[in-house]
Amino acid sequence: MQNLSGTIWKLVEVHATGEDGREVEAPILCPLGITMFGDERVLAAVTDTRPTLSPGAPTRPFFSYTGTYQWDGTTLSTVADAASKPDMVTEHVRDMHFDGPTRLVVTPKTSLLGRTAGLTFVWERVE
Repeated sequence: MQNLSGTIWKLVEVHATGEDGREVEAPILCPLGITMFGDERVLAAVTDTRPTLSPGAPTRPFFSYTGTYQWDGTTLSTVADAASKPDMVTEHVRDMHFDGPTRLVVTPKTSLLGRTAGLTFVWERVE
């Protein structure tokens, strides 16, 4: 199992699927995000970098949190103790796997961006 401690990751892709499993427009079209893992704690922040949002579009997504984490090689569990929104101060559970030595594919199992399923985040390691 690869060690996360001391690693930094940048968000490079966000994908979304509907209830039928077909790909739909992602809630973050131009992702900007960073995740940093310490020995026991994680810090993550994500937003959308589009210069303007189209009329009627939802507000610009932004979230950040920090807390302790556990990684067992397939599931990342984070207990957030501080976050950009009060409802994010909770446990976050994700399926996570390495797609090569420098890419992580992360699928939240708990609610994020108003969705309970169908999101995938692809992260690349910062050297």
